[in-house]
Formats: sequence, C-alpha cells, structure tokens
Amino acid sequence: MSPDVLATSDIVVVGAGLAGLCTAFELRRRGFDVAVVEQRFPAFGASGRNPGCLWVQTRRSGVELAIARAAKAKYAEYADELGDVFEYRKLGGLFFFETEEQGRILDDYVRDRRACGIEIELVSASQATKYAPLLPATAIGAVHCAEDAQIDTQQFIGALSAAVVRSGVRLYENTAVLSAIRQGNHVDGVRTVRGDIRASGVVWATGAWTLNLTAEGIMLPVTTARMGQVVTQPVDQRPSAILHGPRGVVHCGALTDLPRFDPSVFAHPHARPAEGADRLDYDDSLAQNRSGALVIGAGIDAYGSLNPHISVASTTAMISTTLERYPGQAHLGVTGLWAGLMSDTPDHLPIVDRLDAAHVNAGHSWGVASAPVSGQVLAELIAGEQSEFAAALKADRPSLEAAR
Repeated sequence: MSPDVLATSDIVVVGAGLAGLCTAFELRRRGFDVAVVEQRFPAFGASGRNPGCLWVQTRRSGVELAIARAAKAKYAEYADELGDVFEYRKLGGLFFFETEEQGRILDDYVRDRRACGIEIELVSASQATKYAPLLPATAIGAVHCAEDAQIDTQQFIGALSAAVVRSGVRLYENTAVLSAIRQGNHVDGVRTVRGDIRASGVVWATGAWTLNLTAEGIMLPVTTARMGQVVTQPVDQRPSAILHGPRGVVHCGALTDLPRFDPSVFAHPHARPAEGADRLDYDDSLAQNRSGALVIGAGIDAYGSLNPHISVASTTAMISTTLERYPGQAHLGVTGLWAGLMSDTPDHLPIVDRLDAAHVNAGHSWGVASAPVSGQVLAELIAGEQSEFAAALKADRPSLEAAR
C-alpha cells in the first residue's frame, strides 16, 4: 500500500453517527468490505446528545409512520444480535396537556391516530401517572400510546461501533475528510488528514455537516439547527413512559398537520419566532434513563449554524419550564448540558440516494427512528436489492423538488 493511502475498501462511510454506523453495519451484513471515517468519535454530533425517544404516535401517516414502526423492528433485531446493552424500553409514551383547549385538539389527534391503526387512547391525569410517575402536576390529562419506545443512544452507538469493528469494519476516529477523490466522473474514495481511503463507493452520512457537501457539488435542501437538553442527577422513580408536553411541538407532524391545530395553543412562552440565528423553538420532551437521570428538552436554536455550543437562551427555556412543572425538584443537580447539531429537510424525511457518483444518507431530524431504516435502505440500494422505502427517500422526490 502506498504511504499516502490509509486504507482500501469496497465502501467508505463518512460519519460515525447513527446513520453512518447503521449503514456500515447493514453493508457488512451483505458482505461488503467497509471503512468508516469520523472527524471526532462515534456519536460526537446529535446522535449522542438526545434522550433516545422513539416516538411513533407523533409521526405523520404514510412513510413517516411506516419508517418509525420499521425502526422499532430493527431495534428488536439489534437487541437480539448485540444483547440488552442499549436499554431498549417499550414502556409507551404520553403526550400530556395542561389546558382544556389543548385537550380538545388532542382529542382530534387521537381519532386521527386511531384511523392510522395506532394503539392510542386519551387518559386522565391519574391514569397517566400509572404509566409515568414523572408526569408533572400541571398536566390535566394525556394521550397514551403503547407503541412509543426509548433507547440509550450513546450506549447503542457504543455497542454498534464495537460490533461493526468485530465484524471487520475499519473505524478511523479523529480523522477529518478533506475531499472526495475523483477520477473523471467517478468518485474513488476520500482524502483525509491521515491519508487517502480508496474505495469503489462513498457514502456521505455527515449529519449537519452535509451543508459542507456543496464543495463536492452536492446541493441538498438540508437545514441545520442546534438541539439542547438538560440532564439532572437521578430521581428515585420507577421506570416511566417517555413524555411529550404541549409547550412546543415542532417535531410532532401528526399533530401540527391537523385542520384544527392552533400553534398559539401549543406555543412555548420563551420561544422567539424570529427567522434565522435569532429564532428559538422548543420541543417539549422529558425522559428518564435507566439510572434515573432526567433528560429535559429540547431547546432548538442556531438555525443554519454549525455552532455546537448550547446557548444561554435555550438553557433558560429548559430550566424555567422544569421549575414551573417541578418546583420540588429545584435542588436536583445538573450533570450535563447537551447540545447536538441536527439536520432536517422540507418534508422532514431523510435523503437516501446516489448523487454525484456517491451516496448520501442525510437529513435526519428524528434520527433515532429514521437512521436504522435509512441504513438498511442505502445498503439495499448499493447491493441492488429491492427496497420498500427507497423511492420515498430519493433526493428528487416531488416533496423536495417543490421546496428547491
């Protein structure tokens, strides 16, 4: 091997987040020789900085919902193969409400979800507490969905990265990619700070850094934002369903698409509707990991930026909401302030396709649910297999073309 060649492989995957590692895992299953290159370490971005909520009830009917359900099946496969090492919990989810007006709209939401075949019901606050002891006293009722689930994403990434390495995948950490290697109309690998990785195929699974693919001539309608969470000391509680509240529903397409949905009824009091970098959104979630720590979020800001540092404004929104709901927990220590850069597309579905002689797996705004499926889809495309979701995730799909 030439001194300036770091490795050779069939496929090189750029990015070791959820999407990249799931892609590598699925490719290796199909017999491909795979290398993964990561600018920092696995789960450095948003993949390792989220509560791991696998929401099914909030997904739009059609492709979104089908992918979320397929992801649950994939996690069951991973649990069988990797072992119970990433806290895959199927305890359901609660979408609680704090006003009667919110409850009326969520009643419409329940009917819509049932029409999609989702196991869901409207329950009282006392009933909801049986599913989630963490339910705040401000809640007057909730929507319960037994299909929602949760994983620990950091543990999942750790287990999956170890599994792909054991299977023969070479993982290069702290190795920034400088550019693709081009020979005429072909892409023959990537140039990194440590040397070239020669490969017959390249997969860009670069998350928010997909914006930088413009230097490769790949123009995608992908936007970025920073998502923050607060992590506390453990709370002595029995296992809880994951929770979503009404003070911010930016990632709840099944709700926001309803004819009677009124954004003012679900507005966060600290939100700033301004466009661009000054905009502050909120996605009102609360989860608990197996150790009992609370993961509270999510403040969303820094639109269009690659600044990974959580803002004071976002932190204030999360802390103040927590104090309003749980005044008795003000003594809890804060053990972490997470901020992860996420990416999104106009139709909120990832892009999984072959572009400019390479492949792309990007645009995961709900990556816990979409990444395992998108990794499978891309491996199916590369292997020439039939794929259930490939057509819906193409870069030239009508819903994206209309937004260009």
